[in-house]
Amino acid sequence: MTAPPAPDAALLPLLDDLGGAVEDLLLTGLTTASEATLQKIDVAFREASRRRLLRLSAALRVANEEIARFVGNKAGFSPRRLCFFLNRAWLLAQGMARAIRRGDRDELARLLWTAASTPVGEIRVVTLGVLKKVAVGTFCSFEFRLRATRAAGSIAAGDALIWSTVFALPTGTEIPAEGFLQMPQKQKFVANVFLEGQEVVIHDAAVTSAGAARRIVLGDNSRVEAAGPFADYARFRAWDAAGARDRLQKYRPGPLDLEVEMQEEVVLGDWRIAGEPETRDDIATYRIASGGAVLEAPISVGVEGAALREALAEIGKKSPPPLFGLMHYERSRLTLLPLATFGAKGMEHLMISKQSVDRKALLKTLRF
Repeated sequence: MTAPPAPDAALLPLLDDLGGAVEDLLLTGLTTASEATLQKIDVAFREASRRRLLRLSAALRVANEEIARFVGNKAGFSPRRLCFFLNRAWLLAQGMARAIRRGDRDELARLLWTAASTPVGEIRVVTLGVLKKVAVGTFCSFEFRLRATRAAGSIAAGDALIWSTVFALPTGTEIPAEGFLQMPQKQKFVANVFLEGQEVVIHDAAVTSAGAARRIVLGDNSRVEAAGPFADYARFRAWDAAGARDRLQKYRPGPLDLEVEMQEEVVLGDWRIAGEPETRDDIATYRIASGGAVLEAPISVGVEGAALREALAEIGKKSPPPLFGLMHYERSRLTLLPLATFGAKGMEHLMISKQSVDRKALLKTLRF
């Protein structure tokens, strides 16, 4: 099992610059912030994403989105959201810099929100759903929610696992985010392999030791390959409601925790869309009724939520199949993000657009 990350002094210039940029922005305001200040925040986001600093990059991503809304005079700009995530980024940057200077590995691991990992020689998985994030002109990311089909080391058959990937999204590109899934990863496979309804074999990887769904970490020598069609998705229709209740009762949030960070993978067998979605600013909120409970599903009205809104509109016309999604608790409400349905021929991924991709245009955009 790996130890907490070693303090990396090479991060200090990035963290110090970020802290100064956030302070300048809060002191002067968006209207008077210099281009250099905004550029520092954007560079920090890209570098944090490259270094897999998940908590910090997520905070900077949301802050960047809000800054872009303000600069572009777009609907949906939220001063509250911007200030919250800028302050969160500042706290993380200051805390990480202090931990590095003190050589405190445990504190750095807590702030990085990283868990120890264990090497695994071979993991066999199938994909149940995909979470897509798109920040136009900045990046797009895909989080694959997986299930282990066989036991391997500390992994039991049926365990929930996660693998994610991030792509820079050039300004002005008209290629759908899904097109980047056809581009090769560092390990010389394409992420699209997780969407082909096949069992996928992952060699020489590592798996984190904490969380209801543990993350798969690929190394330079990892290999990912398809192992053939998979049809037995029905075995994954159940979800651990008792475990979710136990985790909620034991949870003690801290000042850096977000509601969405405590997610549960759920499967709704008997569900329906109750009424029409309510649209406010840039969010359309659907009401999902299931088993006497009503869950709220807030979905972006922009490009990120286009495929999901279209899929839900089509599902609402018929008797819906079992639904797989992510649920969290926000302001005493059950909040759901639908990801896929259990179809007759496998999983139907709701957030993945069926729009065709022009590979020549994709290669031109990336300037290969």
